[in-house]
Amino acid sequence: MIELNEIDIKILKENFDEDLIKQINPENIYKIFAYLNNNGIYYAKDLFLNSLDLFLYPNEIFIKKFEHLKKVLGEEFLDKLGEDTSLIEIMYEI
Repeated sequence: MIELNEIDIKILKENFDEDLIKQINPENIYKIFAYLNNNGIYYAKDLFLNSLDLFLYPNEIFIKKFEHLKKVLGEEFLDKLGEDTSLIEIMYEI
């Protein structure tokens, strides 16, 4: 599971309003992080801190959207997304 320190919490509060932060479902986040870990996404925490709204989707929908992202980025998705985390916005397409 993701562990947030004081700096992480500060980042979340700077990037998102409290109502959005209150929507975090720890069980759902755990499943999403397990999926990302299985896909080699070592920077999942950074994605979470910058794209919280995507992590609020039920894990099944998040996974479907992430699979779409992987197809769009191709075999090098891990490196491409690691170099430019804004590419996660492709997940909004579906």
